[in-house]
Amino acid sequence: MTDGDAPDATPLYEEWSLHGADRYATDDLRALSRYLGLEGDDLRACLNQAADVVDVPAEDGRGLVVPLHGEDTPAPTSEYVVWDADADAVGYFDETFGISGTNSRAPLDDVVATEIAHRVRFWHPDHAPDSDADAAAADPLGGADVPDAIRASDPLAGRDRRAFFDALRETVRGERTAERDQTRDAHADADLGQLVGERAVDGPFVLVSTTAQSDRPADVRVQYAPEDGGAPADVDLVAAFDLYPDNRVLVDAFHGDFPFPARVASVDGPLVTLRPAWERVDDPERVAAALEDADPFWLRGLLNPVPYARRLDALDAVWETPAKRRLLTGERDLSFSRPPNRRRADLALDDHQQRALAWAVAADDVVCIHGPPGTGKTRTLAAAVAESVARGERVLVTAHSNQAVDNLLVGDSTPDEVDDGSLHGVLGDNPEVDVARYGSHSRNRVVDEHYRQRGVDSADVVAATTNGAAAFDQDAFDVAVVDEATQASRAATAIAVNAAETLVLAGDHRQLPPYGVREGGAGEMRPSLFETLVDRYGDDVAVLLARQYRMHDAIAGFPDEAFYGGRLETAAEAADRTVDGLSAVDLFDVTGDERREERGASVRNAAEASVVADRVETLLGVGVDPGDVGVIAAYSGQVSEIRGVLADRGLDRPALTVDTVDSFQGGEREAVVVSFARSNDASDAGFLEHPEEGPRRLNVALTRARRHLSLVGDWTTLTEPASHRSPEESCAAVYADLHDSLAGHADARLHSR
Repeated sequence: MTDGDAPDATPLYEEWSLHGADRYATDDLRALSRYLGLEGDDLRACLNQAADVVDVPAEDGRGLVVPLHGEDTPAPTSEYVVWDADADAVGYFDETFGISGTNSRAPLDDVVATEIAHRVRFWHPDHAPDSDADAAAADPLGGADVPDAIRASDPLAGRDRRAFFDALRETVRGERTAERDQTRDAHADADLGQLVGERAVDGPFVLVSTTAQSDRPADVRVQYAPEDGGAPADVDLVAAFDLYPDNRVLVDAFHGDFPFPARVASVDGPLVTLRPAWERVDDPERVAAALEDADPFWLRGLLNPVPYARRLDALDAVWETPAKRRLLTGERDLSFSRPPNRRRADLALDDHQQRALAWAVAADDVVCIHGPPGTGKTRTLAAAVAESVARGERVLVTAHSNQAVDNLLVGDSTPDEVDDGSLHGVLGDNPEVDVARYGSHSRNRVVDEHYRQRGVDSADVVAATTNGAAAFDQDAFDVAVVDEATQASRAATAIAVNAAETLVLAGDHRQLPPYGVREGGAGEMRPSLFETLVDRYGDDVAVLLARQYRMHDAIAGFPDEAFYGGRLETAAEAADRTVDGLSAVDLFDVTGDERREERGASVRNAAEASVVADRVETLLGVGVDPGDVGVIAAYSGQVSEIRGVLADRGLDRPALTVDTVDSFQGGEREAVVVSFARSNDASDAGFLEHPEEGPRRLNVALTRARRHLSLVGDWTTLTEPASHRSPEESCAAVYADLHDSLAGHADARLHSR
């Protein structure tokens, strides 16, 4: 072995990628025998070491890629050969067989005395780093403590395994029925004219024709006819109204025996063919007779069955694939055997993010990245995607909503400024990596300009919702990265499980989970697949991002202790940030009787709404931009109450957001005002007091603010169990701990109103 003291080449391949590289071309392999010095075993060791480190398969699947060094330096080049260890042969590109060239393979013994052997000699394992500095350079993942394997603590088998999947399917069917019934009931209680004005119905449509069957039409064909003129021939009702074949709708009109249910049989430009569900109509003959005189028609979507069908299909596919089924049921160990690649993303990561990246890169099956608020979850996922692409893998980037998908894809990027922590920032300017956005529902301008028109079939990275990912075949991707995975149902996430060989789930199971509605209208929290895997395999399956960069230390302190076991630390740059002239936290104790809305179970509290408006006025007065102020109300009725008070005082601004806790999950503002709304003699805080839901909802509300947080509530109502609840049935103690924690904090102020 020559050049025995040559430096190790391993750390130099941090920036090397198969994209844009060239197969090594030689006119005559044996003619290059001027390079001598490697024995067969030495060359084999070099090739094995290179293949292990780079870990990129050849295009035809026969062997692994081995990058070549320069002639006299370990610096990487864009040329490579292929090492087929099974055949003990080296693949290269032979131009002697024509202009386009031919792939050729030579036995290892024929390559020993060639330029190829000379240019892989720095890969020899004897050049392993022998100092801490060299080791750190060779391992940019920081030597993270990646586990070898994780065994399930609560695996399912036999009847329990089948019952688990049956329950998932039944949940999907129940949600499908509940959505249809809820929309039908809401439509029955509404005025059609009001619905038209609110654009809650699609139309207007006019009758084109009917197809007779006995004494009633089998099909009803209608055409979109907007009031400003005839429907253009190229109108796309799928895009305009989300009208798809097999959608269930109500057909309504201002006169006659309407509405009646129907199924969309076909959509052709401005024309829709409807198939009435006559079995659900009380008097089919009268409705059929009224059709001719009832123009215009309006359509109210009852149900789009496609998302539910896709979830059921995914569950069936996972069930029928033993490896995937056993993953969800905990019947096999999770392994972490893939060797770490060299990080290609030019993205600074802290030690916790680096550790999570190492887990994600090494995972063979699944890994859960637990990202509490402000800990850099999106940045970590962007780095993980870049790692996978660098090793030649195809990646699906997905989430339960279009907004969540676009947040990972482009983040806060604008046409003029790139968010460095997004995929757009990490991969967007790399011409060798093709990123495509699948689906038509994104409203993000940067996505439209850069990723909408890309070809999905050939893309290295495809961004899509979990529902959209159902368009891809099983294992069409090497890796699926699922953001906001703790907000997606298990059935929806099963689509990603089916689409990829390895799964990276990211989210926070200490905040609000998926929320579903059962048949009959009752709602309930449901576990995500992330949470199910944590329950199945234990906390060891989730790697924690433990440094938060969002909140002032006074804002972060209680959530850390109450919800994250005191494991979070606050980054120095966030610890002391405040709004000028204000403390980090203001807590207002407001006694003001709540009142129920006339219809429904929502709550309003005028006294709290007044205090909230005062706080908004103060924040705007000290220079906080309206777009940086968020108002969170625990009840939708209180959202309306607060908006009304702000409007009366002239404080309503288009950029100022007033919404519910659920709507704010995943968001952040410089300053946040929270109104809990509940105030009564029975200390009844409703769902805020629920022992499971209450703490999660509180966690979301407390962790949206960066510089200032105001909490407005009746603290007697919040901190004492309701008269009809036992202490075990109430989370009032959590509110009491919150109050006591803030009362003793130097950066918090208490006020009574």
